[in-house]
Amino acid sequence: MAVLLTSHSLWMGFHLDDYLHRYLLSDLPGAADLLRAYESPFGVANGEAAVNRWQVERGYAPWWIDRDLLVSLWRPLSTLTHEFDHLLWPHTAFAMHAHNLLWFAALVVVVTRLFRSVMGAGSIAGLAALFYAVSHTNGFAVGWIANRNALVAATFGVLCLWHYHRARQGHAWSTATSLACWVAALLSGEGSIAIAGYLFAHCVFLDDRAWRARLLSLAPYAAIAVVWRVAYNALGHGAHGSGLYLDPVREPLAFAAAAVTRLPLLVMGQFAFPPAEGYVLGPPQWAPAVLVFAWAVSALLIVSVLPLARVDRVARFWLLGMLLALVPNCTTYANNRLLFFVGLGAMGLLAQLWAGFLSGALWLPTQKIVRGLSHTFVGAAAFLHLLVSPLLLPLATQSVAFTRPIHAALAPFTSDVSIKDAKLLFLNAPEYFYVKLIPALRALEGHPPPVAIHALSFGPVATKVTRSDERTLDVSYAGGILQDLTSQLYRRRDLPMRVGERFDYAGVEVEVLGIEPDGRANRVRFRFDTSLDEPSVRCLRWDVDRFAQIAVPSVGATLSLAAAPLPLKIP
Repeated sequence: MAVLLTSHSLWMGFHLDDYLHRYLLSDLPGAADLLRAYESPFGVANGEAAVNRWQVERGYAPWWIDRDLLVSLWRPLSTLTHEFDHLLWPHTAFAMHAHNLLWFAALVVVVTRLFRSVMGAGSIAGLAALFYAVSHTNGFAVGWIANRNALVAATFGVLCLWHYHRARQGHAWSTATSLACWVAALLSGEGSIAIAGYLFAHCVFLDDRAWRARLLSLAPYAAIAVVWRVAYNALGHGAHGSGLYLDPVREPLAFAAAAVTRLPLLVMGQFAFPPAEGYVLGPPQWAPAVLVFAWAVSALLIVSVLPLARVDRVARFWLLGMLLALVPNCTTYANNRLLFFVGLGAMGLLAQLWAGFLSGALWLPTQKIVRGLSHTFVGAAAFLHLLVSPLLLPLATQSVAFTRPIHAALAPFTSDVSIKDAKLLFLNAPEYFYVKLIPALRALEGHPPPVAIHALSFGPVATKVTRSDERTLDVSYAGGILQDLTSQLYRRRDLPMRVGERFDYAGVEVEVLGIEPDGRANRVRFRFDTSLDEPSVRCLRWDVDRFAQIAVPSVGATLSLAAAPLPLKIP
């Protein structure tokens, strides 16, 4: 059923990072240089100032990039699956999507085995497996080739936990298998560290041995995790300077501050609606209400689960494992596609709760208000996951296809042979992908990149562009740069700039002329090496759903540009 509901992804084609992965794993011109800058298909920046500057000069990053930005994710096993694709079917999206579906099928199988092993081969375990298999939160990662790492890491992570449980039941070789899967999970994706929460919860609530024996059984897993993290750091991986990716080891305070908001949003995304990413991608004016609702859902969850957890150690295991699994997911903005590990405990608990309410279990709360709130929460969550989720899962699987307007807007730049001689000057753009994909897309089509790519503004911010002289443009940003979270991928909002600060790039010098009270630039000067009146300069502005070529403003003229919101199209 899980594969059937997501099988239409076979015809979805490539999207966003799929193109970058194909380019990075190829031997096309420039691919090796970009791979060095990213360090892997899952990177953004390697922390070297010179390399980050090179990214701006080639159009892969915005001018405001933190000089020492590091966003390097170490996922060698997941990378290996993409290299396998590139070796056998480098241009066939259908086969790559089929590869994703195979991993999803494997995940559903091992999750079902785990539920059956922990809760017994009965209807509650079957219901939990069904909840997990058809959960709409799975859709995005299944439908996006580039997000396969989540499926690979989850599969190995659940295998690790299942064999850990089997080892406690006396199955030979299960300990060795569990440890091997633990290594594989960590090398597939950083998020797999979440399974450590379930291992700890199992030790506390499901293991009947003496405490010394319990803790000793966890020691090899802790040692492997430490070695993995030391190697992770030694190889230069991690995150620093980004507002979108936070490394709890390198930036513990920033991570803790972000977790206060992200944790309840993830709980909301798992048990209710809207999806967790609605807080960031939805209308900004709705964000406070969404956060309040997320805290309310979190409170209702605790109220509903505590009576069961007091009397059932399996429920305590699922609850603690789920809560601990939430923490690693706070490394980036809250998104339903992060919930593969959280869903284990969540669906186990929901199945137990619903079965208890249907049978009138003795643990049900006696207080009328508490019982009413619990009934409402559990009934709504069960209705969502049993009846609504199967309808939402196909749509969620197509979520990444909502970005099709990006590829439609870039089509002219991909196919136009003459662009190889052009200097592209983007006055504004909705998002980084509208610019950074151009060199990769052109290379995949067999065309060289433009002579230069300069982008002055990204995101939904209104700007005014004034031409001061033959080679200079002054840009004012209403409210300053870095207003929304997605625009902070390359620089955290709280990394201040100063008036007079200069950024020297090939072809252009950027100088900060004004800042907001919190240090974000709101007025910037771009001084180019050559005249903006050269025939090779193509000046472009965003116009509803495409870039429109316009004349460069004349000296002394000012051009006002409305905010460039991200257009999304329902597939």
